[in-house]
Amino acid sequence: MAPTALTIPPSFSHIKMVASDLDGTLIVGKNFNGGKMTDRTVNALQALENRGIPIAMASGRPPRSMVPLVNQAGLKHPYIISCNGGIVLDSVTKEVIRKYSIDTEAVRELIKQVKAHFGPDDILIGGESGTSFRCEEAYAQKRWDWVGKVYNRVDDLYHLADENNSIEKLMILHREWPADELFYYLQNNVLTDPKWKNMIHYTFSSPYFVEVSAVGVCKATALKDLVGKLNVKPSELIAFGDMPNDCEMLEFADTGVAMGNAHQSVKDIADLITADNDKDGVAVVLEQVNEQLFSNR
Repeated sequence: MAPTALTIPPSFSHIKMVASDLDGTLIVGKNFNGGKMTDRTVNALQALENRGIPIAMASGRPPRSMVPLVNQAGLKHPYIISCNGGIVLDSVTKEVIRKYSIDTEAVRELIKQVKAHFGPDDILIGGESGTSFRCEEAYAQKRWDWVGKVYNRVDDLYHLADENNSIEKLMILHREWPADELFYYLQNNVLTDPKWKNMIHYTFSSPYFVEVSAVGVCKATALKDLVGKLNVKPSELIAFGDMPNDCEMLEFADTGVAMGNAHQSVKDIADLITADNDKDGVAVVLEQVNEQLFSNR
């Protein structure tokens, strides 16, 4: 379906659940640690939750940096999907209740192959492990403003994932290249063996690194489990996003909405395109959802 700009409001009277990305979607601000939800967005989310519409927030962020942003919405029972679907948190305790971990041997083989291709010093490796972050020291030094003191140093990357430490999201960082350049290079020159499609899923959502999940795992994977538990059909779901790691989620939902500031690949698969995140693009749509649901009750 070709995406449609929101000039004439579509029908939203069937919507029973909302799912949304955070950065570049609900969150305004380019500073990773300083982004905010606007009052208009918060009000739109709360209005729907107060009418019984579940709200899920799905992000590539790990739990430790996602929870403070989710809390900005002031929701009573938000559903929290982090690490691109690799980790699901309890909305009240904020503890991990489900993990979709990458196979340990897949982690080891992937690290070995990319390090061998680029050289050990050009590619840096880190990984989200439950609520912890594990990485080689060079990764921490390169991303110090983000990693800071919250990491567990791993001197031998063979043990990044082992019997005691699962990896839910692996980050591959090139010292010089942005994430999109690295992603397409990996796709076309490194991970060309068909076996990788049965071992990992990879994408990008930030300018810095490629993000790797378990095979078949993405935001849509965790969302599919969640809607099943809530007795919501995909045809009753609306989802918002702006980056390639949102594509599967938008395709899974009946109504996939791309932000005006979205990556072109997201706009290409979306059903609708709303305003930019700094123009309250999510709230623009959710206010229409709320109005239509209210008028039909």
